[in-house]
Amino acid sequence: MISGCQNNKEKLILENKISTAIPPKNQSVLDNKKFSIEKVSRSKINLNKKENKIKQKDNYVIFEFKNERLLQGRDKPKFTEKTKTKKALSAVFKMLGQNLSLSNDNLNLNSNGEISLDNRYFDIKKDVTLYRNILAFLPLTGPYSNYGVKTRKALDLSILNSANHKIKIFYFDTGKNINQINISKLLDNINPSLIIGPFRREVLLDIKPIAKSKFIPILTFSNDISLRENNIWSLGFSPEEQVKSVISCALSYGYKNFGLVAPDNLYGRILTNASIDLISDYKNNKYDKILLNNNQINNKSKLFSILKSFLKFNENQTLHTRFDSILIGGSKEFILEIAPLLAFFNVDSKYVKILGTEKFNTKEIKNEPSLEKAWFPAIVSKNEKIFKLYWQKIWGDDVNYFSNAGFDSGSIGINYVNNQKDGSSFLKNISGPITGLTLESGGYVKKPINVMQIESLGKLTNIKKCSNFKN
Repeated sequence: MISGCQNNKEKLILENKISTAIPPKNQSVLDNKKFSIEKVSRSKINLNKKENKIKQKDNYVIFEFKNERLLQGRDKPKFTEKTKTKKALSAVFKMLGQNLSLSNDNLNLNSNGEISLDNRYFDIKKDVTLYRNILAFLPLTGPYSNYGVKTRKALDLSILNSANHKIKIFYFDTGKNINQINISKLLDNINPSLIIGPFRREVLLDIKPIAKSKFIPILTFSNDISLRENNIWSLGFSPEEQVKSVISCALSYGYKNFGLVAPDNLYGRILTNASIDLISDYKNNKYDKILLNNNQINNKSKLFSILKSFLKFNENQTLHTRFDSILIGGSKEFILEIAPLLAFFNVDSKYVKILGTEKFNTKEIKNEPSLEKAWFPAIVSKNEKIFKLYWQKIWGDDVNYFSNAGFDSGSIGINYVNNQKDGSSFLKNISGPITGLTLESGGYVKKPINVMQIESLGKLTNIKKCSNFKN
């Protein structure tokens, strides 16, 4: 408010804002919700409500971390992970239906509320034969631990929702020293009916011969489809599957001249070779490729010269004319290095279709201006919205493909163990309740792969003509 010097002048009001009391926000108590997985292939998830039987005041835990988190200004994932106490997790188990394989002792909860991910692998109780066991090989420590911990959380939820007190999941940390001697001893002690994991192909190569000798099925998250066979299913999103979906989509839209840019390593060669196989099926199509090593990428003047020659850059032309579609494969850093340079040499992503892999599905890449209108493949889970709400109420962080596929692998595994008398035939044509991925004979897995287009501000739209490519 500004007041003049003379009292007879009216006051000039710049802003007149009436304060109103903010009504208190109702606290929400976590409902007791369970996924019904009597039939794993069910297309809908039914949430069954039970009467809350927690009557003691000390055990009444309200999961309302949001307001407190905002007051303290902490990141959501870190805050919820640090504040989950033993009492809070115990309340979750009671509300969801506690299972013997996830008792507090088995989870190894410390007094400070943190979860110890180290198990005494060979300190197995004598009554282990009374249970039907699932053995999970996950990277709980090391460079891939973020994937492993997320998958373990998903498996925890699947076993809790099964309400089956005769099934246990044992976790082995593949982030530490692992060899065939340990694996053989582990399988002899636990005698698992099913193996879930691992992520890395090197570990799978050690597990595979021992599991085959014992006729133990494997649901692995490795994306190396060359290792799949009868009784070994690959749930990972392989480079070949990614390329097949996005290149096939481009071909269906009439693109004919392809440029392929990838790193000079095994991953890059897999991407380019798979792309060439598809493009070569059409006589009138053309392609050219470059594989860039680290020295070329780090030497900016050399990299400029290579790309300029590859694109046949002409300063007198305002738009690129050699390729109508360019595939960029590689890590996030590789993509963010190459894409702006392509734009510098007149490759406008609105006129030249930029194709990518699932690596494009990150915030940094989706917000990169030179990649607007680019296409990339993504697995779109059919029931992710419902599962996302359920997951966030329990764990507080976001879901991803490994949380969804992890829950599905646990659900499929539990149902297989319950129906083990039917043998491996039970695992054929069975679908996961969240992702909708379907196991087939020979280790093949159908996945709901859609091609997405990056719009402004990082938004995504579905290319309808290329929806539901299945490999």
